[in-house]
Amino acid sequence: MFSKLLPSVLLYAGRRTFSICSKIYTIPNSNGLINRPPLKLPNDYSQKRCFGTHIVIRHNRDSFYIDIAENRAELLFSVDAGVMTIKSTKVPKALGGHGIGKILAKAALEYALLNGYFIIIKCQFVQHYIDKYEPQYAEYILKKNI
Repeated sequence: MFSKLLPSVLLYAGRRTFSICSKIYTIPNSNGLINRPPLKLPNDYSQKRCFGTHIVIRHNRDSFYIDIAENRAELLFSVDAGVMTIKSTKVPKALGGHGIGKILAKAALEYALLNGYFIIIKCQFVQHYIDKYEPQYAEYILKKNI
C-alpha cells in the first residue's frame, strides 16, 4: 500500500541495491542480469512497522503533538516571562520505540531557542535526551526540577 503512495527508499551498497519501502528486492549479478527469483523483504523492514517518511509536528499554546493513526504523542510546556517550562512528554505504547519522543523534544528545544526563551525542565525524558544527544542546549537551561 505505501509503495504506491511513497517513492521507494533505496540504499546503495556496492553492487547491491535494497529497497526498504517495497515488499521485494532483487540482487543483480555481475553482468546485470537477474538469474535468481526475487527475495522477500526481511520482517524487520515490513510496512506494518513503518509510519511513512512524513511526520507532522504541530503545536498550540501549551503543547507540541504528533498524530499518527488514532494515537497522539505530545509534549506539554508553558511559557511565562521569557522562560519555557517543559512539563512532560507522553508517547503511547503503540508509537513507542520509534523516536517520536526525541522528535518532540528536539522541536520544543528548537522552538525555545528560536523565540529567545530560557528553559526549565521538569520532564525526565527531555533531560535525558539533552544529556545524551544534545548537550549544546545545556547552556540555556536555568534549573532542573526533576
